[in-house]
Amino acid sequence: MLIDPLTAFAAIKSATSLVSQGIKTGKQIADMGAEISKWANAESSLDIHASNKGKGGILAKLGLSSIEEDAIAAYLRKKELADKRKQLRELFLLYADNGLKEWETLQGIIAAKRRQKKEEIRLAIIERKKIQKIVGIVTVFIMLFIGAVVYARLFGII
Repeated sequence: MLIDPLTAFAAIKSATSLVSQGIKTGKQIADMGAEISKWANAESSLDIHASNKGKGGILAKLGLSSIEEDAIAAYLRKKELADKRKQLRELFLLYADNGLKEWETLQGIIAAKRRQKKEEIRLAIIERKKIQKIVGIVTVFIMLFIGAVVYARLFGII
């Protein structure tokens, strides 16, 4: 499920602090699976939202926000995300055993999670389009049937 950018960003901030605390207390990556998964899901959601450039958010669609405001907010979130990623990397290098290797492992996990999330969303979009197509076809048949019944009643065929 795709979450909105603000929720994703809040989840990233929360996960970052949890992972930071875990690293400082000597936890291994394997022991922080839930926190890393939360980070990866939120980061992939932000990536997906960033790839929908120019479409604006819900406020822009309602005329309550401009695309420029959305772009500035997205830029600031992206910049803070890069800062959080840099801080995490530094923590891994300072506190974790084999810090660079652990950081690269984390980045691999996040990349895999991002690919999985994008595939899930792609499949959900395909499924939604199939359902919309079926609903459309059923609606057309129902309308045709109702039209035929009304026509038959008007001209006394039934």
